[in-house]
Order: sequence, then C-alpha cells, then structure tokens
Amino acid sequence: MIMYLIIIVVSMAVMVLVNWLALGWTMLGALSWVSIATGIEFLIIVVLTVLAGQCVPKVCYRDCKLNQVSKRELNFYHAIGLGKWKDYVCELGALSGFSKKKVTAPNDPSYIDRFLFEINKGMFVHIVCVFGAFLVLLFPLPGTWSIVLPVALIGALLNILPIMVLRYNKPRLIMLKTRLMRNQPKSNQEPVGEVPVTEKGENRGN
Repeated sequence: MIMYLIIIVVSMAVMVLVNWLALGWTMLGALSWVSIATGIEFLIIVVLTVLAGQCVPKVCYRDCKLNQVSKRELNFYHAIGLGKWKDYVCELGALSGFSKKKVTAPNDPSYIDRFLFEINKGMFVHIVCVFGAFLVLLFPLPGTWSIVLPVALIGALLNILPIMVLRYNKPRLIMLKTRLMRNQPKSNQEPVGEVPVTEKGENRGN
C-alpha cells in the first residue's frame, strides 16, 4: 500500500508542476483538477472492482488459455526482479475473505485449488480495471492530455502490477499442487505453518 501511495502522490505532484510551470495553469487550478480527476479515477476502480469481483458468474474466473503463464513470460518477471519487490504490491484479497499473501495450507489440495481460483479471479478483476481506468476520459474534465490521460495511465499501471504478481505466483502454485498430488498417496504429510510463495517456488520451512 505504501508503494501505491508513493506512486500516486509523486504522479500527482508531477502533473501539478507540469501544468502550473509549463502549461500556464494556476497552481490552485492544476491542483484542484488533478485531485478531481484522481478522485473520479479512484471511484471508477472501486466500482469496477466490486462489480467484477462480486457481480459476475464464477465461470468468468475459470482457467483458460489467457490465464496460462508461458516460460518466456516467467523469464521476463525474473529479469525485472519481480520476486524481490512483489511483496510491496498491494494485495487486497483478504477483504473478500481469501488472502493471497501466503500459502497457509500447503498440504491441502482443496486449499491450493481455491488459491488458484482466487488467482484467476484476481487477474480477471484487475484486467477489467486496467481497461476501465480509461473511463475517466469520458468525463468532461479540462486537461485531457496533461491531466486526465496521465491519471488513466497511472490507474492502469496500478492494476497491471498485481496482475504481474499473480501471474508470477501461479506456476509456483501449480508446481506445489503437482508435487502434493504426487506425494499424497505415499504418506500423510504433517501440516506446516504459513508459507510465503518464494521466488524459487519452494516452501520456506520445509
């Protein structure tokens, strides 16, 4: 959440300064319209999150080709060091009753299935919000190119980041499920505590 607040505050400050110093706006005018556009964008994202997360059929969250993560895509995430800073990306799954920060029941196949379902659901919701972020352009606000469009781009970016994290973690959950199903008939494994999804896909504490 702190990273999101920093991105939003810094972006708003840059937009205010650009419109004030370079485009001839008054400082108060620039600050007012940047704040209004940001507020409208926030409301749009909240409404879309609720609608996409609570008011659509569960079939929309099913696994499909779009949700599959290729090896090339995973290599890209490694190249940008996503595993080192992904924990700073906002994760609000706990608000809907299922947190995706940690794998709390790594020996429970039904829990892993639920986790994968929630990952697909999260990707669907954030993809809707990425496109929905540009709905702010439909409002009759001044500064279309210097205020409204940058606000829309920032809103889209803040939803792309969690999509990347979800897609980064999904192959690790699939590997965990595969290993669990392979080992389950051999012996009853003792449950372990909370296990975060690590960069190498292994469970800490095993």
